Amino acid sequence: MPAPGLSPPVERTVVLPAMPSVSIPPIVLTRSPDGGIIALAGSLDRHTVPFVHAELMDAVNARAGKSLALDLLAMRHIDSAGAAMLGALSRLAGERRTNLTVAAMSAEAKDALEAFRFEPTHAPPIERPGIFERAGDTAVARWRGLVGLIVLTADTFWLTFAGAPRTRRVRRGATWIEAVRIGVDAFWIVGLISFLIGVVVGLQSAAQLRQFGASLYVADLIAISMTREMGPLMTAIIIAGRSGAAIAAEAATMQVSQEVDALRTMGLNPVRYIIVPKFLAMTLTLPCLTIFASALGIAGGFMVALFYLDIGVQTYWTQAVKAIDLADVLLGFVKSVAFAWIIVLLAAHRGFSAQGGAESVGRVTTTAVVSSIFWVIIADAIFGLFFFSA
Repeated sequence: MPAPGLSPPVERTVVLPAMPSVSIPPIVLTRSPDGGIIALAGSLDRHTVPFVHAELMDAVNARAGKSLALDLLAMRHIDSAGAAMLGALSRLAGERRTNLTVAAMSAEAKDALEAFRFEPTHAPPIERPGIFERAGDTAVARWRGLVGLIVLTADTFWLTFAGAPRTRRVRRGATWIEAVRIGVDAFWIVGLISFLIGVVVGLQSAAQLRQFGASLYVADLIAISMTREMGPLMTAIIIAGRSGAAIAAEAATMQVSQEVDALRTMGLNPVRYIIVPKFLAMTLTLPCLTIFASALGIAGGFMVALFYLDIGVQTYWTQAVKAIDLADVLLGFVKSVAFAWIIVLLAAHRGFSAQGGAESVGRVTTTAVVSSIFWVIIADAIFGLFFFSA
């Protein structure tokens, strides 16, 4: 019989037939209509635990944050396997903040649970931290993240030029493989987007300059803007969304699947094994992609000048080459190298911070892309402030 005040349970499961070689009676599991009471009758031992384990765990998960009562009044036998299963049920209830109680129990169940020291779990009250506690936790997490990023940056630069000779021998040729993935495979998408940006910038500027009879200066505007700003910036944003996400996802997957720990066990440095080849490949390929993107952006502006402004081929290219200084090319080159380092290091740092499973991998990948693009734009603004008069 259920405890006073509790609604009578309604049987949901089929009675398991007794096995011929076992003399102990089978087990019957019943649940109340609202799922708040579970009654067990019969024997909870190593033979019957597999049949009720999944449903009991599902019941605890379904009652997360609520109460769940066990009715053990009809229990006739509980062995060590049954007590262990109830212990696991109690621990799961604690994790799900389910208030697990025993409504009633038989003398046999009471003796067994006392012998195995089973205690129901009372979920602690959920207390929302105050504003100062949340601010402190956020500050500590940000500080730890900054320290981890600094350590990763130092390790990457050191291991790029020295240290970990064993890992270098293991991944021979990895830099060129990564260079193909990061640079060559992104060749067409970077070129297409840069060409279209040159067309758009040319159309927008031509509509204004032709009002003042200065259509020829479209070549100057496009050449300088693509070389100093648009070429490095747009290339970095494309690579951050493409290769930065791949680096973060790879590092996060290796972290959650304990492959990083396996590398340390084998005596291989994870930073040298995973990050350094990508770091070198990004440093080599992003400046090349930037130069290619700037050239195609200028070519896109040429199409506008040729078909919309009726500017001759020789006139446009002579004016564009005359407008570009060596300082503009060097500034774009320096920007692309800095952007490459930002993308690789932020993606690797986010990836190594992953904890849990597939959800964590997706979360850190998204965060890595957003953070990389944000800090690339911040770095571009800083470069603009320092080299505005260059």
